[in-house]
This record gives sequence, structure tokens and C-alpha cells, in this order.
Amino acid sequence: MIIIRSHLFGRNLIPVKYKELIALGVGFTTQCPYCIEIHSNRARESGASDQEIAEAVVVAAALRAGGAITHG
Repeated sequence: MIIIRSHLFGRNLIPVKYKELIALGVGFTTQCPYCIEIHSNRARESGASDQEIAEAVVVAAALRAGGAITHG
């Protein structure tokens, strides 16, 4: 995982803050407590505000609920 992280998060095409917010959204969607903790800390370290993290929560919840409605 360290090799993958350094490879993916080390590139500068997408700012690290946005990559961490994306990873955080995936963590919320998969309900992985470890991922949520790690990526929320890294998002904050990369300059993400609490409001940006809250928005990532809302986007992840909307996508997850959308899947539930579609499959329901």
C-alpha cells in the first residue's frame, strides 16, 4: 500500500487535497473506519477545511443512497 500511495499521491496532476477528499469519499461509501480516519487526517494536513470534508460526506451519502434507490 505504501508503494501505491507514494505513486498515486506523489503526482501533481490533481492536488493532494482533492485526492484525499476523493479517497475520503470512497471510505465513507465503503464504510471503512480505518480509511475514514486516515484520509480525513491527510485531507486536513493537505489543507482541506471541515466544510470541504462535510461536503465529501454529503456527496458520498448521495451516491450511496442513489445506488440503494436504483437497486431497490
